[in-house]
Amino acid sequence: MSDEVRPERVAVIAAAARIPIEPESCARVARAVTPAVTRFTALGPSIGFEVEPSSFTAIARQEIEEIEEIDK
Repeated sequence: MSDEVRPERVAVIAAAARIPIEPESCARVARAVTPAVTRFTALGPSIGFEVEPSSFTAIARQEIEEIEEIDK
């Protein structure tokens, strides 16, 4: 992945977060965050991905179903 943040990427992230942003602002944001992204990438951090146990998922789904039943 390139260290340079592109305005298109900023636009996609803003759209996903439902934040209205002008195309000119996307370019400004991209220019502003690129140095920080470059420094962060140079560190080569390893960010672990924590996976929830399946029992947690089963309990969470059960609670959602119970809430949906109450709302009916």
